Amino acid sequence: MSSRFARNSAFATLAGIGAAFGSFLSSVIIARILGLEGSGTVAFALWIATLIATVADLGVNASLMRYLPELTARGEPEQARHLTAFLFRPLALASLVALAAFALYAARLWVDDAIPEHGSDLASHWREQPIMWLLIGVSCTMQVLGSFAMGYLRGMQRFDRAASLTIITVVLHLGAVAAGSVAFGIVGALGGSCIGSIIPAAIALSLVHRDVHLSDELKRRVMRYARYAWAGGLASAFVWSRGEVFFLDRSWGSEAVGLFTVALTFSNLAVQGPMLLTGGLLPYFSESFGRNAIADIRDGYSAATRIMGFLVFPACFGLAAIMPAALPLIYGQAFVDAVPAAIVLVTASSFAAVASVGSNLVFGLDRSDFIFVAGWAGAALSILAGLTLIPMFGVMGASWARAAIQMAMVALGMWFIVRRLKCRTPLSDLARLLIAAALCAIAARGCIVFLPGIAALPVAILTGAIVYVAAIRLLRALPKNDVDRLQSFCRRLPKALRVSSEFGLQLIFGR
Repeated sequence: MSSRFARNSAFATLAGIGAAFGSFLSSVIIARILGLEGSGTVAFALWIATLIATVADLGVNASLMRYLPELTARGEPEQARHLTAFLFRPLALASLVALAAFALYAARLWVDDAIPEHGSDLASHWREQPIMWLLIGVSCTMQVLGSFAMGYLRGMQRFDRAASLTIITVVLHLGAVAAGSVAFGIVGALGGSCIGSIIPAAIALSLVHRDVHLSDELKRRVMRYARYAWAGGLASAFVWSRGEVFFLDRSWGSEAVGLFTVALTFSNLAVQGPMLLTGGLLPYFSESFGRNAIADIRDGYSAATRIMGFLVFPACFGLAAIMPAALPLIYGQAFVDAVPAAIVLVTASSFAAVASVGSNLVFGLDRSDFIFVAGWAGAALSILAGLTLIPMFGVMGASWARAAIQMAMVALGMWFIVRRLKCRTPLSDLARLLIAAALCAIAARGCIVFLPGIAALPVAILTGAIVYVAAIRLLRALPKNDVDRLQSFCRRLPKALRVSSEFGLQLIFGR
C-alpha cells in the first residue's frame, strides 16, 4: 500500500506541477497581452465562474475521492461504479441550472440592448456584454464536469491517467487563451479558458451509467459527507480561493483586482508543486480508515507534514526574498505595486500548504463536519474583512486579512487534529525546518539587495539553496524514515526527474 501511495503521489505531483505552471503561464499571457485592467477583468469573471462551480459541485468531487478508494479496497468495484452514476445525476442537474441562469441573464441583456457603444472600453463595461455572461456560464459548467472527471480518476487511484489528462488540458488551455486574447481580447481569453476544459468535460460525460444500486447505509454516509463537504467548500471559496476580488472590484476597481490576482497567483506558484504531493493522501487515509489502521494514519500524517514543511518553507520564504526582482521581471513594471502583497501572501501560504496534510486527514477520517464549521467561521471573518479592511486599505488590506484568517484556520485545524483525532503534529521538526528556511531567505535577500540587475536572481536562488542545505544538515531537520520515503517517491518518477531528484537528496542528506 505504501508503494502505491508513493506512486500515486508521484503522478499527482507531476499533474500538479503541470497545472500550477499552466495557471501561472496563463496569468502571465493574459497580463502581458491585456494589461493590468484587462487581466483584472478576466480574473474577476473567472472567479465568478469558479464560485458558482463550487455551488454546483454539491460535494460530489470530495465524495468521489473519499469513497471510491474505500469501496475498491473492500473489493466492491461494482458499488464504486454505481456510486459514480449516483453522484453524477445531481451534479449534472446543478450545472445545467447554473448554465441556464447565466444564459437567461445574457439573453435579457441582449433583449434590453444593454451593449456598450462601439469603441467603448470593454474592460470597464464588460458587465453589459451578453457574451461575457454566457461564457462565464459555460466556464462554470466546464469546471464542474472537469472536476468530476478528475475526482473519479483520483478516487479510482488512476493517477497516471489523471496526470496525462492534466498535461493535455494545460497545453490546450494555454494555446486557446493566448490565441483568444490576441484575437478577441477579454472575450477571447475567457472563451479560450472554456476551450481548454473540453476534454475533461467530455471524459466526465463518458463515465455516466444508467444502473444505480447502492445500499441504504452507503447512500446515507455519502449524502451526509457530501452535504458537509459542499457547505465547507462554499466557505473555503471565501477563505482559500479569491473571495477578496469581489470586495476589491466593488471598492477599488479592476486594476486592484489585477494586482491582487497577480500577487496571489505568483505566491501560489511556490506551494503548488509540493502541495500536490498530497494528491495521494486522501485515498491513503481513506483506505487506512477502512482497514482501521490507526497507527498507519498517525505515522502517515506526521511524516507527510514534515516532508511538506521541508519542501514548502524554503520555496515560499525564498520566493518572498526575491519577489521585488522576480515579479516585475515576469509580469512587467505595470504590476510592480503587487510586490508587497505577494510577499505577505507567499509567506502565509507556506503555513497553509503544510496544514493541507491535516485537511486530507480530516476528510479521510469522515470528519467533513469539522471542515464545515471551520470553513464557515473563516468565511464570516473574510466577509467582515471585506466590509472593513479591504475598502479602507485596498490590496494590502486584502492581503493582510487573508494571511491572518488563514493562520487562524491553520491553528484551529491543528487543535482539532491533536485534541479530537489524537494525531501528534511534529512541531519541533517543523520549527527546525522553519529556521533553515528563514536562513535561506536572508541569504537570498542579501544577494538581491547588494547585487545589481537581473544577474542577482540566479545568484540569490543558488545562494539560498546552499544555505538551506547546510542548515538542514546542521539541524538534522528530517528523520531517516522520512528521507527513505522521499527516496522511494523519487524512484517512481520518470527517469530524467528520478536521476536529478535522487542526486538532490544525496546532496542534501549525504546518502
